[in-house]
Amino acid sequence: MGLRRVVALLLTGTLVALFTVVGAAASTPPAGTVTVPSSAGGTAMDNWTGTIPPGINPTSDCTPPSPSTPDSHFIQINVPAGTYQTVNASFAFSISWNPGTPTEDTADEILTVLAPDGSEVGSSDTASTTETVNATNLPAGKYTVLACGFNNELPQDYSGKLVVKTTSASSESSLPSADARGLKFSAAVPADVQRDEAEPLMETGKDGRIYTCGPTGFSNISDYAQVSTDGGDQFHMLGTPPRGQQGAGGGGDCGIALGVNKNIENNYQYAYTGLGPLTGFVTSTSEDNGHRLATGGPFGNGVTDKGGGADRQWMTFTSAKDVLLIYNQQEPRNVVVQKSSDGGLTYSPLSAVAAHDPDFPGPIRYDQQHHLAYFGWSRGDHVNLSVSRDGGTSWFNCRAATAPASPAGFVTVDNDSAGNIYMAYGEKAKYHTYMTELTADRVSKCDQKVDQDPTSTEQPTVNPGFSPPVQVDRNGVRTTVFPWIAAGATPGRVAVAFYGTESDGNPNLGSFKASWDVYVNQSLNALSSARTFSQVKATTHPFHYDSICLNGLGCDLSVPPGDRSLADFFAIDYNQADKKLSVVFDRGNKKPDEASGHVATPMVTTQIAGPTNGGTSLTAPASRAVVRTFSADPTKDALARYSFILPEPPERFPPTENEPGGDFTSVAVGPQVNLNTGQPVANGGFTVTMKLSSLSDASLTQAMTGTDSQSLLWVFHFVNGYQASAASARYNPAQGFTFGYNNYTTGSAPCQSSLAGNGDKCVLFPGDTPIQGKVDRATGTIRLSVPRILLKGLSGGTGPDQRPSQVPATNGTRFYDATAFSMGNPVSPTQDVQSFLYPLDNTPAMDFLLGSGG
Repeated sequence: MGLRRVVALLLTGTLVALFTVVGAAASTPPAGTVTVPSSAGGTAMDNWTGTIPPGINPTSDCTPPSPSTPDSHFIQINVPAGTYQTVNASFAFSISWNPGTPTEDTADEILTVLAPDGSEVGSSDTASTTETVNATNLPAGKYTVLACGFNNELPQDYSGKLVVKTTSASSESSLPSADARGLKFSAAVPADVQRDEAEPLMETGKDGRIYTCGPTGFSNISDYAQVSTDGGDQFHMLGTPPRGQQGAGGGGDCGIALGVNKNIENNYQYAYTGLGPLTGFVTSTSEDNGHRLATGGPFGNGVTDKGGGADRQWMTFTSAKDVLLIYNQQEPRNVVVQKSSDGGLTYSPLSAVAAHDPDFPGPIRYDQQHHLAYFGWSRGDHVNLSVSRDGGTSWFNCRAATAPASPAGFVTVDNDSAGNIYMAYGEKAKYHTYMTELTADRVSKCDQKVDQDPTSTEQPTVNPGFSPPVQVDRNGVRTTVFPWIAAGATPGRVAVAFYGTESDGNPNLGSFKASWDVYVNQSLNALSSARTFSQVKATTHPFHYDSICLNGLGCDLSVPPGDRSLADFFAIDYNQADKKLSVVFDRGNKKPDEASGHVATPMVTTQIAGPTNGGTSLTAPASRAVVRTFSADPTKDALARYSFILPEPPERFPPTENEPGGDFTSVAVGPQVNLNTGQPVANGGFTVTMKLSSLSDASLTQAMTGTDSQSLLWVFHFVNGYQASAASARYNPAQGFTFGYNNYTTGSAPCQSSLAGNGDKCVLFPGDTPIQGKVDRATGTIRLSVPRILLKGLSGGTGPDQRPSQVPATNGTRFYDATAFSMGNPVSPTQDVQSFLYPLDNTPAMDFLLGSGG
């Protein structure tokens, strides 16, 4: 999360969107007028000066509840009729100031721009002496430009400017995509079907294990993480069950990393850091793939030792046990480095400054073959690279590119086996995604040594030979956010994932209408001057609708508010073991026109066909077609006590064991039948058949004992129209088996039954609508009959400004991301009371059609 995201999580209360700026000083002149040129190549400008009053403002925004009094300037923007049919107009609002002397005087300012209706166009709060807000094709009206102090001890004079430039609308025609050569991804499986996990991070070990992790907010003081040992079909929860915390703290940002060499236990070490409320990090490490976690203690005593706070950390191993941790120190604002030699449990004092005065640093990587640690970062519209050739002791900077506007989200980097470095970034002018690369022979020219004086604001000036940036998004995609890049073994092969939509405009605004998908664009010739990108949807249906806001706290101030429920990023990674790409992203079950998403469920989709980044090609077997009616599942993977925090008494956490009562062998769907008569139901829904290793009394008792549970659940979870639904079977010794269905249901505080109060901190499965169910305990079979009246479909386009409609299901309606889960309920024998459920097993995800199957 960026700082503004962190501040937003700390604030409480209601934010008003329409307001009058009280006590604001006026600029000189107090107002101006700009008319957008009606032809391409035109420029229009407004200039003013003003004085920013003293003030301290942790909200990074000049609108209420900002405690700082702003200086204001009004601009009437005129747009001649028909202008935007022939031209595109870029708007750059900026303020600049000179802090002057004495040098100890503080002058750190904020720029906020408001639209005529009071909604926020954007806000900028960096550590520079220039702040800029960019926008595209603004409508006519009177705009308010506010300048206030983030940390302003004395009145500060400034100069303001608006520059409007026009280009031909035809120049924004879409770029064609290359042949995808069969690149295809699976249906998406929840890495955790219940817990709230924003901005999910993914790291894949050399052994093929896939780890995901994400924060759930300071109010819940937790990050959640999972590991897949089967290539992304199933994920096991990390941390002591049933909640799954890895340490007594975190919740702000989650960082994970994996050893590059095997440790003494012949595993790749796992390390975690969780950000507390700008105070430091809780840490944990595991020598055995997350089974046993040693933790560094509660947040507040973390590893930050200098500077005024910590924000957005990233980690990388440089050996079996050595870890580099970088984070965005707030005051003075630098990317700083600390080191661990014990697998990420404890860290040395601050050892280096890796970059000065950044907006935000991106994830740190390590090229083991060339002994190079590196990360990308942005400063204004400059995209930069920092490298270290001595294990993080000394650092060098260089310039990679100049973006059309400030990057939207983090700059991400990766390298191939030859040491070529690839960089992806977005931008806030037209919301495209770009890639540039630096060939291995030029990496040594990234050699501007970073001044270790922490008060320095020195910026990189030399480009060592990065290629000209190329636009990654193709075809009808017009707006993208959150790009993430993954290279691999073969030079020139790279994949970039982003959230994309065919709607064109500013996704920060609450009025933005869109259907969003996850795209993966792959280049097989990324080192060529004529490099190309294919483009495929990795999601089989829109995972999100309308706004995805990048404006931090300002998202809450637009009318209607912009949606920040997806936080700040998602990730793609390449698996060296099976040669596949996997993507983890958040699905918040948001419906069109809702103010925001709900629980951020981490979803994982994995490559099943097409070219690999490793130089090979995959062919999907029929058994793994995306649309199907049957999924087989391996046995002995319903694992209780997979992970726990040390030290724990052995009797509380005996060795990990399989629970046959939760161990799926398959799941299948077919047309609905009456389970009492065995006859088909005319115009029916579907029947799902879940098979398990055993449903004997002994197996059910063992599963409840192994999960410290009072009851068990077997849930068939699928996307039903806009949101996920669930059909479930439940068991407790007193009542035996019962059966139910529920639409999307969430709990709160941080994970309680919906009967205890509404909220969006976890997903619940009350099964409060009775349905037919039948159990054959001798064969380990559970059948659930779901009537058509409960089922919904999507109809209509997802093109520019389009959202599909939700309609009653008919034969052929497609349901998405269907997965069966087995879980324990530790708090209640009945499902009207739930807290954190104890996950055991799940089947591979699939889409299916109503009326299909046997």
